[in-house]
Amino acid sequence: MANPVEQSLLAAARERWLAALTEGSRETVLLVDRTGRVQYASVSHSLARLLGHPPHALAARINPDIVHPDDRPRVMEMFDRILREPGTLHSADYRARHRLGHYFAVQSTAVNRLDDELIGAIVVHTRPAPDPLVDEPTGNDATSLIVDRAVLLDRVGQAAERARAEVTFGFSVLIVELERLKMLIGSYGETAVDEVLAEIASRILGLLRPQDTLARLQPGEFAVLLDGIGDRAMAARVADRIQKTVGTQYRVQDHAISATAIVGIATSERTYEQAEQVLRDASLATSRARGRGRRRRAVFQTQMRVEDTRFMAMVSALHSAVQDDQLTIHYQPVVALGDGAITGFEALLRWNHPSLGLISPAQFIPVAEETGIIVQLGRWVCREACRQMSLWNRTFGTSLHVAVNLSAKQFQDEELVAEVASALDDAGLDPRLLHLELTESVVLENKEQAIRALEAFKKMGIRLSLDDFGTGYSSFSYLYQLPYDTLKIDRSFVAQLGADGGGSQEIVHAIIVLAHNLRMTVVAEGVEQSPQVDLLKGMWCEFAQGYHYTRPVPAPEAEQLIAAGAAYA
Repeated sequence: MANPVEQSLLAAARERWLAALTEGSRETVLLVDRTGRVQYASVSHSLARLLGHPPHALAARINPDIVHPDDRPRVMEMFDRILREPGTLHSADYRARHRLGHYFAVQSTAVNRLDDELIGAIVVHTRPAPDPLVDEPTGNDATSLIVDRAVLLDRVGQAAERARAEVTFGFSVLIVELERLKMLIGSYGETAVDEVLAEIASRILGLLRPQDTLARLQPGEFAVLLDGIGDRAMAARVADRIQKTVGTQYRVQDHAISATAIVGIATSERTYEQAEQVLRDASLATSRARGRGRRRRAVFQTQMRVEDTRFMAMVSALHSAVQDDQLTIHYQPVVALGDGAITGFEALLRWNHPSLGLISPAQFIPVAEETGIIVQLGRWVCREACRQMSLWNRTFGTSLHVAVNLSAKQFQDEELVAEVASALDDAGLDPRLLHLELTESVVLENKEQAIRALEAFKKMGIRLSLDDFGTGYSSFSYLYQLPYDTLKIDRSFVAQLGADGGGSQEIVHAIIVLAHNLRMTVVAEGVEQSPQVDLLKGMWCEFAQGYHYTRPVPAPEAEQLIAAGAAYA
């Protein structure tokens, strides 16, 4: 008979063998004595995932308590038969308790693989039951293979716990965000987009392994837990495959719908204590990927947290700026090239911080756009610009116009048209003296809603300007579809006039001819030198603005220009 030391060594070897046997498999192996008492358990990852426990933790607590009390007799009867009849298969359907407390239906099939005098090895294969036995919620989404946020967090927490305990184990979380979701809904309707999202989920599932998890976080946003993959290069390859399969065209309700996704990645190369931290970092990486353009991905880096802290500080400061009257408008003249007279002003938002001074719009406008604060800022600019221009026109007997920029976020505001109308009424400004400027990308974000708003503005008498023309990838087609009055040539073309051998001059001339053929006036932006003015006059461009005339100036300086009847040669 083996001595205690030999018995201990044999037991350790047997445990290592069992762990190797079940690693990555769907089977759980139980070593039992002749009375049926479990002496050792090696739990499969699939069973552990079903029950919401790490495998090593679940192995220590295998007992009948995980079975619904009403179903325990049936399960115990199955195990009794297995002990009595080695080599035969027996199955049982029952309700198992998840770590979070709810029960769900499973089916276990088991067999006694050995018939030893002292010990038996029972191999159990457990999977979700094909026919639900209970009405209790499982925490799963429309399909049992797609979980919700709570279940995802539980599984990510298990993975993080295991990663801290086992040096060789790693995991990754991917946030997959569908781009231009609102635009797709506006173009094809919610039903069609829901079908696309269901197909996207199906495609992603087809790329994953049984031990991985797919969760739906919110409309158009999924999360993937890659169990056992902690290497960022491997996680990035999975992200690439996901983006490729998502990017394949969808055929829904006679529509050929194209979709793209961005992906943010967080890996266990950094130690995580909480599941929420993993999702937070993956979301930060998604935000970084979003800034890189379409079909991009990013892996979380510590610097992103620093940038996020700065971002949130900027958001807080922006809210204070609105409340504490730190915002102001600078006005840049729009000049008639024929006689050099000022015909109006473009209203440009500025932030006068009490301790930092003037903050560049390049710093705070993107933050305002991403957070939606731009809607509140845009309302304030429109009201203040209309009030100021109405006051100047009454004071000096002029008919100057004011141009106000609109962002994509503002076009998502259902109150936009009513807000603009209210601003005009309160200021007493002729609607024909309000010019609303928008870029092509603004319309592309939500085409149908934008067109409805633009048509409403036209009925009110407001003039519409297409800003930064020439930088969009389909600007020419939209010129024919939308009711623009003015086309503004992007400063990148104007800056090269006379400096690139005539290439930019030909482009600018072609744009002016096209605009005139469509009965639109033209404004050249970014005019800085006299030769540019001469060239634009020769091409019959009507208006210009830029540093050649003046930088954007505060209201008191703009008022002085009006009072002096300023005209530029």
